[in-house]
Amino acid sequence: MLWLGEIMALGCAFSWAVAVLLFRNIGPIDARGLNLFKNTAAVVLLLITMAVLGRHVDWHRTVRDWWLLAGSAVLGITIGDSLFFAGLQRIGANLAAVTDCVYAPIVVALSVVVLHEPLTHGLLWGAPLVAAGLVVVTWPKLGAAPVDRLGVAYAIGGVLATAVGVVMAKPVLERSDLVEATTIRLAVAALTLVPIQLATGRLRLTLALFKPQPLWRKMLPAVVVGPYVSMLLWLGGLKYAPVSRVALLNQMATVFLLLLSRFVGGEVVPKRRWFGASLALAGALCVLTGCTR
Repeated sequence: MLWLGEIMALGCAFSWAVAVLLFRNIGPIDARGLNLFKNTAAVVLLLITMAVLGRHVDWHRTVRDWWLLAGSAVLGITIGDSLFFAGLQRIGANLAAVTDCVYAPIVVALSVVVLHEPLTHGLLWGAPLVAAGLVVVTWPKLGAAPVDRLGVAYAIGGVLATAVGVVMAKPVLERSDLVEATTIRLAVAALTLVPIQLATGRLRLTLALFKPQPLWRKMLPAVVVGPYVSMLLWLGGLKYAPVSRVALLNQMATVFLLLLSRFVGGEVVPKRRWFGASLALAGALCVLTGCTR
């Protein structure tokens, strides 16, 4: 289907923006603990989805594909999400969004070098517009408090790990069922977080999150919209469209978050951010309409 991957990439960006708003309301929680909870809950939902759709684990997948799929999960989710959540807690959402702007350029570069994807006119025009727009939207205003360099390093490290994981997963996704591959990645990520939490002495604290409690009213909606819906749409975009295009369209989550904050959350949005959002939207249109397969 024409543009199926691109539509899924934009859907991923929107659903992740909604999830960020929901995660904001949860409050301070250990980053790896939250990561483990969201991954485990999403795996349960995906297993139910597999059962309903009659899908099964592809045990005939080659050893190389298993390693690539598992490696992308460890890099992109276990390490990437944990680092990004840790950075988010130290530097806040606005500055974390600035660091997230490096995601698309890195993925585009890796897709060209590693996956040999072509640099089309739409990408050459759209990528700078999207990047410039996101920087304008998210850059802290002058006079802001000093930057927590460790928090920035955590956030950028998380983005780098996610970018490498994306490129690793792309070839396997093209040969795999979408729901099954998504389930495997999240299951691997959840399993690898358990020994990490045990080694750091935080496993008992993390397991407390799995006990039914009022906090679930905030956590479960975020899990459904975030790791479940957005992960399926994200990997679907990667499966059905070039990585370089999907990466740029995924970054529209920042613009969607701005719009939702204004029209749903009632936040006052400066004119500078509307200008940045316009640039990013123009770039996304260039990516969508100016690329040829």
